[in-house]
Amino acid sequence: MTILFAYDGSEGADAAIAASARLLGRDDQNAVVLTVWEPLIVEALRAMRFGGSVPPVPPNVAEVDDSAEAQAEQLAEHGARLAGEAGFEARALWVADERRIADAIVERAKELGADLIVTGTRGLTGVSALLGSVSSHVVQQARRPVLVVPRDGEA
Repeated sequence: MTILFAYDGSEGADAAIAASARLLGRDDQNAVVLTVWEPLIVEALRAMRFGGSVPPVPPNVAEVDDSAEAQAEQLAEHGARLAGEAGFEARALWVADERRIADAIVERAKELGADLIVTGTRGLTGVSALLGSVSSHVVQQARRPVLVVPRDGEA
């Protein structure tokens, strides 16, 4: 079985890994820990789309994106270590989001042939709450089982 953990470094994402180990066992479980990062242009376009003010674009966009990608790599590797400690055979993966984070998760799960997507939940406020959470969008779009673990980790 291959499990795709959608990992953002939050307590909910950590809880999702721990709960999966309890629920699914650890034998012959391959895992990919995926962190999705947003290039600066995607963030700016999203802000414009929802009526927010667009921050000034720095002249060093490539450096900003390189930094964001490096942070995503560190998060994914941290998540893979946690999954490894929980007993999974895990590897880290980080990808740039070109549209929506949920789309990137679902698309990567399909490419990897993941049998299960695991994600945590996060509290949302403002516009994000009206649009729905990443985990809700993953559940709606995925054509494979999705385990959504509440923030307290009790699945």
